[in-house]
Amino acid sequence: MSFKAQIKKWLRKREGILVEILSVSFGGIILVVAFLLCLFCVLPWVSLIETGLGVLLALFVFYLVWIRQREKTILISFTSKYLLEEEEPKIDELLGILIAGRWEKLKIDPIEEFFGCLIRIVQKTDNYEMRRRIAEALPALFKIDFEETKEIVEILREDWDQRWKADNRRRAIEELSFIIKKDKNFVKKNLKIKEGDEIFTLFAIVEVLEELKRVSKIKDAEKIISQLNDEMQKRKFKKDEVDAISELWRLLDLINSNPDKALESFEELKNSDNLYIQICVARNLKHFCKKAREKTLELMDHFIGKEKHKYVRRPIAKEDSVDCLLDILRNKRLREKAKTIIWRLIKDSDDIIRIATFDKIEKILDIDRELGKEIVVYVANNDPDPILRRRSGNLLKKVS
Repeated sequence: MSFKAQIKKWLRKREGILVEILSVSFGGIILVVAFLLCLFCVLPWVSLIETGLGVLLALFVFYLVWIRQREKTILISFTSKYLLEEEEPKIDELLGILIAGRWEKLKIDPIEEFFGCLIRIVQKTDNYEMRRRIAEALPALFKIDFEETKEIVEILREDWDQRWKADNRRRAIEELSFIIKKDKNFVKKNLKIKEGDEIFTLFAIVEVLEELKRVSKIKDAEKIISQLNDEMQKRKFKKDEVDAISELWRLLDLINSNPDKALESFEELKNSDNLYIQICVARNLKHFCKKAREKTLELMDHFIGKEKHKYVRRPIAKEDSVDCLLDILRNKRLREKAKTIIWRLIKDSDDIIRIATFDKIEKILDIDRELGKEIVVYVANNDPDPILRRRSGNLLKKVS
């Protein structure tokens, strides 16, 4: 590569920083000149204030436009890397458009096209795994385009699959916790029972409601819980399910008011006769990840026992639970125990536990590359799910 080409590449990689430096420097120069002119009585001092406000307004507008363009560039790079790599038919089609010169006539907003594609997938595709992964990606999607992602949430809130039933509804509700501060009204609107909702979706509703109460200080949380209980009874939910919702609300309140007492309750309830209460406890171990790491690992190990129902094991593979495990993985003293639990999740007999855990493989590789590579190799060679084998096989080429 020539020296000139190297300079261009260096500039391209640092474009963002250079734009920020130049824009701030330019604004600063204008203000300094205005200050000097005022100092020597060429301009009145009020002009300095007017100039300063004008510069700030111009920089603000400039940043809004620049950030939007930067998002589009990132999205183009992202789709090129992950959607076109090793997909020769797609590349061939794109090359045909370039050769014909049609690309100059295309007026495409990458973000609009990207979200349009996602919306079509969640509306029409029979591919549950694609809809599941879109639901898992909601936190990142909210950052790219908030309003478009809200539309995806509303569609997923009605999602139904013959095998997995309302599972994506639960996922969509859980991800609402990421936008409580930004749009509490949208969050609150989605915390209502819909026809076809299962108890797992209701667990997510109660957990997000508690967070909404704690973060946004809403006044009617107790009323909403009472209405939820009444609605469950009208819809003929089982008594064990109704009891579990009441117990979950109590536990969440206790976690915030008296964490030590809450942990004692978790220990007492870990073998509850009510399966749904066990699930509630397993779902909320994340709250003790930093305060009681050893106890958290102990309870996680308990809940992924082979004798436990898959509905009790699954919460340990939830995104926030695996994030907790990976945080503990950084701790030298507890690393081996965390590794053991991660391996048990990767080798679990339940498909969704293995798939959900493997979703975090990139983060595992960042924290412990050797462990990550061992998992990728194992999954590529041994996992019974063909989709997971294919995903790990593609990743194996990159990490080898």
